[in-house]
Amino acid sequence: MSVAVLRELQALQGTGDEILDALVLRGRPLQLEGGRQLLQRGEQNLRVYIVIAGRLRVELDGGGPPLAYINQGETVGELSLLAGSAATATVVAEEPTQLLVLNEETFWWLAESSHEFSVGLLVRLAKRLRSNNEAVQENIALRLQFEQAALSDPLTGFRNRRWLDQTLSRIVQRHLHSAEPLCIAMMDIDHFKQVNDSFGHAAGDDVLLQIGRLVRANLRPEDSAARIGGEEFALILPHTLLPGAISAVERLREAIAGAAFKHHGRKLPQVTVSLGLVELERGETPGQLLARADVALYAAKQSGRNRTEWPKRQARQEKARQKPPRRAGTKSAGSRSRR
Repeated sequence: MSVAVLRELQALQGTGDEILDALVLRGRPLQLEGGRQLLQRGEQNLRVYIVIAGRLRVELDGGGPPLAYINQGETVGELSLLAGSAATATVVAEEPTQLLVLNEETFWWLAESSHEFSVGLLVRLAKRLRSNNEAVQENIALRLQFEQAALSDPLTGFRNRRWLDQTLSRIVQRHLHSAEPLCIAMMDIDHFKQVNDSFGHAAGDDVLLQIGRLVRANLRPEDSAARIGGEEFALILPHTLLPGAISAVERLREAIAGAAFKHHGRKLPQVTVSLGLVELERGETPGQLLARADVALYAAKQSGRNRTEWPKRQARQEKARQKPPRRAGTKSAGSRSRR
């Protein structure tokens, strides 16, 4: 190691020869083979390393692309030394690398002895912190994207079952606390398996995409839809009483029944949906709410499909079925009232 070599390094630019002479004696040379680890993330570090020749790679544990590279004339280790903390990343020799090692005492001696080294150090730290902040922001954005993808159905863009399980309890609690009405509908595409079996799964995907567009066109912006199964959806209608919800889902059902579905320009058979609609009752849990909606959906399927069922309607129908038939020759109450 010579003064001439140190003089050419970026980290030591402007530092006088007298200081460099002393640095040659104070510093310790270190040679790393390619792939050799210099710093381990999470371990204490009390040294600063100046790259004389070669290249270092900064990475997180577990592989993945490198976070950064430390090239000739640059330094590494100063952040953990200054903060008195463990290394925040793992540093490995990308190729055979020669280093000058400064212990804590030598580092502070150099910083006090060379104004140029101190200023350069501040500039490098500022750039590194800015780079780290940008990396953090990028990682946050990526994490949000991954979280969003994990809660969304990739085909329709609607939320998925995982989102419903995580979110419905908060929606229910909020409406119970504020005594605001809330309605939930379970919607199922009628005979969807026949579409897949007769025309292929690509045709089924086209049906799902078009139904998704019809759902968006017929619900309000504050309403939510989640695809919770192959052909099953949950519709969340906040701040909505049952009569208004009936109108909303019936409008949607009629829009779907009246739409022309196609796949690659080929007309598909008419597509219809069945819906089970319920209104949140005081003290009800999300599980109970969904279970009642499932019961109503089953009733819609059993009643012929392409229809909406809700508990009061089911109760009226059940009462009508239980009413004894009128005997021949008698007049109904309705007939008497019209006279």
